[in-house]
Amino acid sequence: MTASPNGSIYHHSAWRTVLETTYGYRPLYLALEHTGSREFHGVYPFMLVQSRFTGDRLVSLPFTSFCPPLVPHDAVADMVRYNLQKNPEIQYLELKSGDPLHDVPDFLVEHCSHVTHMLDLRPGESKVYQKFHSTSIRQRIRRAEKNGFRVRLAKDVEDLKGFYRLHIGIRKKHGLPPHPFKFFRNMWHELAPRNLLFVPLLEYQGRVIAAAFTLKFRDTFTYEYSASDEAYLNLSPNQMLIWEVIKIACSEGASYFDFGRSSLDNPSLIEFKERWGAEKLALSYYYYPKMNKVGMEGSLGRRILNRANRILPRALLQMEGELVYRHLG
Repeated sequence: MTASPNGSIYHHSAWRTVLETTYGYRPLYLALEHTGSREFHGVYPFMLVQSRFTGDRLVSLPFTSFCPPLVPHDAVADMVRYNLQKNPEIQYLELKSGDPLHDVPDFLVEHCSHVTHMLDLRPGESKVYQKFHSTSIRQRIRRAEKNGFRVRLAKDVEDLKGFYRLHIGIRKKHGLPPHPFKFFRNMWHELAPRNLLFVPLLEYQGRVIAAAFTLKFRDTFTYEYSASDEAYLNLSPNQMLIWEVIKIACSEGASYFDFGRSSLDNPSLIEFKERWGAEKLALSYYYYPKMNKVGMEGSLGRRILNRANRILPRALLQMEGELVYRHLG
């Protein structure tokens, strides 16, 4: 992982532990080794997701924006075939390579339904700031700076509950169940001690009104999960918090700020991220034998579920998340 230029935080053993302990997935990491010298040439991470509702499958990796294979391009097809032969019980396979794969095997079907947005921090804080949209970003940051906000970093699991309260609210607004709290707690326990995660909290009059799980790896900060209180959006807490995290990233010498994955079905979110001067990058996913449509964004079943979730009490919505997420990886 550390030797490959494509290595990311999602290849780290700590991320594997988060997924394993939260959802019970079985890691099936394939190593590429030279038959003669026994020299290690790379790894391709997979996890086995078993579900009677959504099917048994191999995923690289669940709840991960992208996870490119850390092996030579010409080895990918053989490694995928090997995994399929070793696990004949699976119903489909999903590869979240991010960048397009070279020499894609004929049996894989490509699907591009998500993008990420990458902001180049190398020009320095002041020049990065000038790339922001003049009114919807810079002007709102200047106004937010006059609102008496306090930004601090979470220091324990109790602080995570402030984020999780907001997370439930934003998921309810979009008709989605929240991730289980243990997902965030496990991220905190596994990643924060290794300096791979921090959680900034934005407070207003003693109340947390915006927060974000921010991943750190090599030269990239990733705004992985964020949430804010809709009642205070007129105060521009999101613009303020993102700017504070970008400033931290610049002060620590980071080269890139990743705004995180967006669905192409969410054009308003994509436009918001582009107003920060970030470059939109398509994420290539591959499937075998074809993409599974259970719970697919835009499907009739998904739209019906979204409507129902918007009217569910928060406690029941949280319970739904605890029950269903392990089947959605």
